[in-house]
Amino acid sequence: MCSTLIKQAEKGRDWVVNCAAPIWFNNGIDWKQGGFYDALELTTLANGASRKRLRTATRQIYVFSEACRMGFHEGKAAVEHGLEFLYSKAQSPSGGYLSHFDLDCQPRSKDQDTYDLAFVLFSLAHSYRLLKRERERQEALLLVEHLNTHLRHPIVGFLEGSPHQEPRRQNPHMHLLEASLAWLPFDETGSFRRLADDLVSVFERHFWDPASGAIGEYFDDSLSRHWAACKVVEPGHLFEWIWLLTQYQQATGKPQSHLDQIYRFAHSSGKNIKTGLLFGELGIEGNAPGATVRLWPHAEWIRAEVSVLESASSNHTTMLEQATTALWRFLDAAPAPGLWVERHDGSRDQFILEPAPATSLYHIVGAFSALADSVAAHIPKPGYHAAPQEIQAYDVHSR
Repeated sequence: MCSTLIKQAEKGRDWVVNCAAPIWFNNGIDWKQGGFYDALELTTLANGASRKRLRTATRQIYVFSEACRMGFHEGKAAVEHGLEFLYSKAQSPSGGYLSHFDLDCQPRSKDQDTYDLAFVLFSLAHSYRLLKRERERQEALLLVEHLNTHLRHPIVGFLEGSPHQEPRRQNPHMHLLEASLAWLPFDETGSFRRLADDLVSVFERHFWDPASGAIGEYFDDSLSRHWAACKVVEPGHLFEWIWLLTQYQQATGKPQSHLDQIYRFAHSSGKNIKTGLLFGELGIEGNAPGATVRLWPHAEWIRAEVSVLESASSNHTTMLEQATTALWRFLDAAPAPGLWVERHDGSRDQFILEPAPATSLYHIVGAFSALADSVAAHIPKPGYHAAPQEIQAYDVHSR
């Protein structure tokens, strides 16, 4: 086990348990009206948004579930609070979950977003792992039925939501795969394995370009692989797919032979050599049209490098060190530990100060969780509170 991995895992766990979780537990939860705040001001820690979102609630359920597993035991109350919001405020009488709310938790519309529903499935999986309540499993199965009945696209994959809009994106499918992988250790009916297999097949046939290793973002209604029309590639999603496809390979035993090609494209075209950070977007040919990049791609970069280290015989950690250095730049630029700066302007090489969006915490905790689980799988650490049997059950989808 390499020292870089151990050092970064301990540093990340400390940041989550002792810095971020307390700040967001005390300031980012609306304990009176329900749900979670979308953003916090960097200096006052006041709510910095005029709405609430299903996406934020589901991601924060995951965050506090992981924080609890790492040692922040108050996280259990936050998870239960988030589930109460899902069931009492966000659940639609006709099935599924609503996406957008006023600050008093009144829904702004009856719209449903497949991307958001993927995160409901994801949060239910982590809630089930933490609380072991049967309700979360049953709600997840009902949601899979809702997705298959009402949001399946007549040609391939899933609709963008209800109502459906174009262009179609790879992104909701990617997060549905993430959610299905999170459920695999508890998949008694096979529903989530079938969903995962289907989504990987869609990826291989439609999203991935075998000529270059790129992954397109936007598609026409049939998901046709017309690469001249796809135009946009996001390096963060390249790394995210590497992580998820590696988890799928480990869980199912099905080889993912295109991982190396995606990884090479991500490194050859996705990094901004001048700043040491990633590009936010690329053209399909690998050119970068803009200089601004957000925090989250660097967290996904870390997870990809962890998966590469775990599957390789070498302990060469240069790329992991580059990824962790990049993420910590966003965290260290904030005025207090536990917060972050969301965007970096590469043209001026400076960070843009604005409220910290709660949804980014999902990416940060995901990266630090991957580091911690990788270490725990080899050398259980005394400060890490997952039981050995829990680590064994969990590593299929989060290690």
